[in-house]
Amino acid sequence: MRKIFVLTLLVTFTLINLSCSNDEGETLNASESEITGTWNLTALETKDGRSDTNFDGTSIPTTFTAVGKDFNIVVTFSEDPNIVTSEGSYTTVITTTVMGETSTEEETGEDFFESDAWRLDGSTLYFGTGDEEVGFTITELTDNKMSLRYTIDETVDFFGATTSVSATYNMTLTK
Repeated sequence: MRKIFVLTLLVTFTLINLSCSNDEGETLNASESEITGTWNLTALETKDGRSDTNFDGTSIPTTFTAVGKDFNIVVTFSEDPNIVTSEGSYTTVITTTVMGETSTEEETGEDFFESDAWRLDGSTLYFGTGDEEVGFTITELTDNKMSLRYTIDETVDFFGATTSVSATYNMTLTK
């Protein structure tokens, strides 16, 4: 049971960090000058998280949420070149339910964005380059607040198991 739980968590977090898609239909258009500058990470959550891992014919459904707290992160968007960096730490409270058993763990994170490229296309803010690019939908943008969201709905094969994962991920930055 413990191996299955650890495998499910590993696949879930790998998918959340690597496989993201932007939401379609947003009409917000931002400019690079609105993004450029120093922001503070003030909210972070994953909701409606679901995964289903099929391992040797056994289906293991999982639900999960994650909520950030104790934010001490400064995020800087520079231009020419467009690079995003961060410095500081935060804590994520992760609640997972596997086969009827719920567990909650706290995980400390540092440097939310490692030095990475960023670009803007309408209402989508992309991080990374090439195959490693991740698109966040800008759901709100004012002089003092930027709210970002991405959804995941992916299926991957991982160490002989097939896992389907879906979730909505929200982040808020303020000046």
